[in-house]
Amino acid sequence: MNDGIILINKPSGITSFAVVAAIRRRLNVKCGHCGTLDPLATGLLPVICGKATKLSSYLSNGDKAYRATMLLGTQTDTDDITGIVTATDNKPVSLEQIMTVLPKFTGKISQVPPSYSAIKINGNIMYKLAREGKKVEIPAREVTVYSIKMIDFFERELIMDIECSKGTYIRSLCRDIARELGTVGTMSALHRTKTCGWCVEDSVAVDCEDIESHMISIDDALSEYVPYYPEPFYARLLSNGCAVNVKKLKSLPSGICRVYSDGLIGLGSVIETSEGHAFKLITHL
Repeated sequence: MNDGIILINKPSGITSFAVVAAIRRRLNVKCGHCGTLDPLATGLLPVICGKATKLSSYLSNGDKAYRATMLLGTQTDTDDITGIVTATDNKPVSLEQIMTVLPKFTGKISQVPPSYSAIKINGNIMYKLAREGKKVEIPAREVTVYSIKMIDFFERELIMDIECSKGTYIRSLCRDIARELGTVGTMSALHRTKTCGWCVEDSVAVDCEDIESHMISIDDALSEYVPYYPEPFYARLLSNGCAVNVKKLKSLPSGICRVYSDGLIGLGSVIETSEGHAFKLITHL
């Protein structure tokens, strides 16, 4: 079975693309991943294989959790320790200040992503523009930080456990927390502990010998969606890409659901057509 998800514990120093390429070579199937980790970062990287790549957008929507380390007193152009130092500051920061500031960054917050990021502005990838020395104004985005828990504060390093929504940049969060503390700061380490409902404790090394045995089935990966078993005639229509009027289907669940016909054939949902509401596969396996 080469259709599913493998949870990889990514080491520091390699790209997410390199991890995907290594799994692709071993399994000889199309592969992708759910949520990029920068080369510096470690931790949970779900690699999607085979038919599961068609479901990337549905597997990548979950919340995230990280353990992040911030170095106070140093600012870089990338907002992490791999960048060029652009500013330094020896201003002392107290534990009391930190405990006062951290709650200000929970809930829905406005965040400007780093210049060195994969965000596209007018079709241009930001990190490519940054490498060329071009400055582009990056619009702020709203993200949700569910919690920030201080784990340790020693000398100039602050370690935090962070739970947040998809799209949150921890590098930006570190940068902005430092500014609120009246100094500068940059992310010096990042370890992703949870994503898309999975935990890093369930992951394996990229060079794991029996990596195929750790494949999570597509069925299990999509367990949050209710299963639906249409009558065989309508199942064939759906499998062939047809939309079926909802009045013809029995016990149709609301929202997105898993659709079966001698096995999982895809995710389905009600759509609006010129003739009314119809049910159709929105992804086909």
